[in-house]
Amino acid sequence: MKNIYWLTGLPCSGKTTIAKELGRHLYAEILDGDNLRDLVENKEFTKESRTRHMMYTAAMAHYLSKYIDVVVSLVSPIKEIREAIKNKYSNLLEVYVKCDLDICKLRDVKGMYDKAEKGEITNFTGVQEKYEEPLDPDIVVRSDESTIDECVNQILKLHNNTPKALLIGRWQPLHAGHKALFNKVRQEGKKILIGIRDTEISESNPYSVTDRIAMIKEQVPDAEVVVIPDITEVCYGRGVGYGIREIRLSADIEDISATKIRKGEL
Repeated sequence: MKNIYWLTGLPCSGKTTIAKELGRHLYAEILDGDNLRDLVENKEFTKESRTRHMMYTAAMAHYLSKYIDVVVSLVSPIKEIREAIKNKYSNLLEVYVKCDLDICKLRDVKGMYDKAEKGEITNFTGVQEKYEEPLDPDIVVRSDESTIDECVNQILKLHNNTPKALLIGRWQPLHAGHKALFNKVRQEGKKILIGIRDTEISESNPYSVTDRIAMIKEQVPDAEVVVIPDITEVCYGRGVGYGIREIRLSADIEDISATKIRKGEL
């Protein structure tokens, strides 16, 4: 499961601009609240309509996060609903894009604040409706004090705050020896990134990629999973910042074989 970066904040606080730049660095899918409203033809801004829109966006983001990181740009002013979404989707990170209201108004090229103050727009957050600030977001970025790049770099630090160890294999099937490798990595304080070799279906490779992803998610829920081509070797140049090493385990663990398991010998 990948991450969902939920950018919340006042209208014109810079969420969409930050989301687009962040998406470039993460190679992520971007879900913009305004675009989704156009897609589902939801033009109402009552509390009930906002709630439905937030829950719909969260469900879509969760579905996409099975395959790719997702960046959500959505005012999402109702704290109670944001909290419910965070409790429901454990891979969601709340990013509060904080910006002074007067600065938001100055950035409003569409004139929405002005229209709301004149009564031409109703239920507008920051004028008729209150924005409920997050009490415990995963990160706060001050878009009125920092540049876009600085805000994005803050979020990227959150994304990369724990080193990862990539373990490449066929995982046909996952067994106790594999789990011992994962435990070794955990003990070193690293996150587990499992690379699934996209092998052809055969007698020695009976499990599909989908089967193996499900197997890993069930047995190693803390791991991040990526599907990679059926590589035959890993090559790298000098001084690239990472190494390749063999992790040795006890003899009884190393004797565990996926081939023997498939043949019913273990």
